[in-house]
Amino acid sequence: MSDSYRDYIVGVHSLYNKYEQDWQLARDSYFGGVEIRDGKYLKAYAVDMNTPAETVNTYTTDSNGYVKTSKARVENVSTKAEAHRGEDTIDGGTFYAEKLNNTPYLNYLRLITAEYNSILFKNPPVRTVGEQPDMDEFLNNVNGEEDNINEFMATVDLYSFIYGTAWISCVKPIGSDIPKWKIHTPLDVTNWHYGYDGRGDLNLKSIVIKLHEDAEETVYRYMTPESIETVWVGEEDDYVPDVADSNLIKEDGYWRVIEENELGYIPVVPVYQGLKIYNGIGATPSFDLAQIQRSVYSDMAEIYSVISYGAHGSLIVDEATDSLNDGAISAEPGSVVRVPAGLGEAPNYVYEFVTPALTAVTEIRELIDQKITKMTEIAMIRSDDLIKSSRSGEQLEQYDSKLEAFVRRKAQNLENAEAKLFNIWYDWTNTQKPEEFSVSYNRQYSKKALQHEVAEIDSLLKTYQDYQSVFSTDYTIQEYATQAEAESVANSLGGSGFHTHENEEGITVYMPFNTHPEYDAAVEAIKKGGEDAGFVEEMRDKLRKRLSQLVESSTTDNGL
Repeated sequence: MSDSYRDYIVGVHSLYNKYEQDWQLARDSYFGGVEIRDGKYLKAYAVDMNTPAETVNTYTTDSNGYVKTSKARVENVSTKAEAHRGEDTIDGGTFYAEKLNNTPYLNYLRLITAEYNSILFKNPPVRTVGEQPDMDEFLNNVNGEEDNINEFMATVDLYSFIYGTAWISCVKPIGSDIPKWKIHTPLDVTNWHYGYDGRGDLNLKSIVIKLHEDAEETVYRYMTPESIETVWVGEEDDYVPDVADSNLIKEDGYWRVIEENELGYIPVVPVYQGLKIYNGIGATPSFDLAQIQRSVYSDMAEIYSVISYGAHGSLIVDEATDSLNDGAISAEPGSVVRVPAGLGEAPNYVYEFVTPALTAVTEIRELIDQKITKMTEIAMIRSDDLIKSSRSGEQLEQYDSKLEAFVRRKAQNLENAEAKLFNIWYDWTNTQKPEEFSVSYNRQYSKKALQHEVAEIDSLLKTYQDYQSVFSTDYTIQEYATQAEAESVANSLGGSGFHTHENEEGITVYMPFNTHPEYDAAVEAIKKGGEDAGFVEEMRDKLRKRLSQLVESSTTDNGL
């Protein structure tokens, strides 16, 4: 194969280079802990890199472990482990490494992501996917890792919020007839190409997914409409993959196994969080939230630095005082310090602790609170402060409406993604997609939204009943006891007036319209208009479906 093949496999898309740092920051911001520390997102000042990681001791102990009096001094940490924290990096043993290990990380991004995820999955999605023999097994183990479909799709939602896009592949594992779904983050999908076919439809032409990477090898999956390939690239010239496959082929600089793509198209679906920016790249609030959270993290580090440098002062003592005390001046309460005799009222010694001011801590904390408030506003999550600052209930209602629209869009994206993935699944298994196939996710943000849904269905039911009463095909000629009733019916049928008849008992009765032929023509027109019962049946079925969805999952299709 040409070098261009290998270059495409091991290379990355131009958009990958553009968004990689944002994806990595969003990922590390969500997971926090070791990931955020290893990312080294704190600013490294020169003083941090040049200052050893130290502890302040105000006493020492003798060989028996008893405290002995000594002057307050700054000592290097006593153990090798403490002195070499982060020794695998250039900042090992420095105050910068100490900040990384001790600065608290306030993980609001994870809280916000969990809030959205809980809205979508507080009620299980409702699916009608058919009763194929393998379907139940698949739904209970979607990815081959014992995750059922709801657990899997909840993870898809999390990843699409974090990265803006999550890629899902649907491929048959070796030795299995049941295809499985796999999640791939944008950091794993390193290269891709979209193109237009003869009809002008945009299709995925090729994609490279990084399956594994370590110090010895990197494993890729390369897919086109014609083939599905697994490619191994080693770090050493004599590298041989540990794979027992008779189809393994050695190429120039890599190894690969080629399988025919039975589908004729690439079985991969990108799931976007919201709007698509480019093919394979989606927008998400996570990028902005992660930037603010990183700023808050940096502010917390500044507080740690201020306290570290400011709460533990430097001891300033003159040589004469130090000599009188044999170099053992103590800062412990009740200590006796000998000082030279003064001349007059002026002291003849220097003995004091000098510390930077701690006033900056209050200002930084106020700045942190402001940034956290902005995070909740960007995420459209209600906070106590937001509720208190709202000028009216209407303002809160508008705020909730924006959030509901965002949640509804998330639900629709997941529904569309599942529909596409099930299409691939049906193609792999050579089964027919059920005509009644449907997927419905929860769209309601609050109980108030559910009440609105119930009220809307109630209104639609009343409209349906009114329609039947006016346009029913069972409408017949009727007599009325009063002129007013007859004229009212004539008006409802699009006419006017009334006429009279005498019934068998000789009583005068009233009928709509000025003449009986006009009344007959109006009734006949109603019957002809109602002969097509398709509209009525369709309306009735959709109302029944909405009511069923509401009972089962607290959500319905949005409108008829």
